[in-house]
Amino acid sequence: MKLKEVDLPGIGKKFSLLTSHNERIDVIIHINGKREMFIFEDADDDEPDADVILNEEEANQLGSILMGVYFKPETEKAKELILKNLVIEWVEVDKDSPLANHTLKELEIRKRTGTTVIAILRGKDFIINPSPTEVIKEGDTLVVVGSKEQIENFKKEFKVKD
Repeated sequence: MKLKEVDLPGIGKKFSLLTSHNERIDVIIHINGKREMFIFEDADDDEPDADVILNEEEANQLGSILMGVYFKPETEKAKELILKNLVIEWVEVDKDSPLANHTLKELEIRKRTGTTVIAILRGKDFIINPSPTEVIKEGDTLVVVGSKEQIENFKKEFKVKD
């Protein structure tokens, strides 16, 4: 799997995913929230074999389905056990948050709570696997992963409101 991101000035961003079967999925996220998805059965094709237009709510719904929120296929027992204990939480950073205006390194989130910040949503930008020097800003949404207990520790430690 290979993911490529390209800025489209005045339009938004384009993400291209190359699958292990040499298929390509292109997603264009427009500034206005519209999403266009193009599927290429052969990654080298110029013309898509299928295309779909989604609004923001539809895209979120589809993303939840793909992430296994509604249905998890049967897996090996070890993987199933890990998934049962894995929690992904989206946390909004408000102006009074002890997270705001600090780097991930300064906050020592993993050391203090056991959780990991795997992404930051900042406006229309999505920072995947942020560096330790990334400063968390008011208005950011953090994507935090850990066990249920670790997520509860994170919420308590950083005064996150439910």
